[in-house]
Amino acid sequence: MDANLDLILTLAGVAVCAVLAALGIRFRFTEKTDIRPYRMPWMIIALVSVAVGFMLVVHLANLFGFETGNRR
Repeated sequence: MDANLDLILTLAGVAVCAVLAALGIRFRFTEKTDIRPYRMPWMIIALVSVAVGFMLVVHLANLFGFETGNRR
């Protein structure tokens, strides 16, 4: 894969994860007026997107040349 395309896809993934995390936190903490028994687990969606976003940020650091692993 081309390095430029890899950078673009990683930045797009970080943007998607940021939007999902913001929406998940917003929908989790809004006041509920209905009493339906099933609701989306927005906190889990937000936490997973934050974790994936962190992994993508580490991938970006590796793309820019910083070594993030414990290689000997």
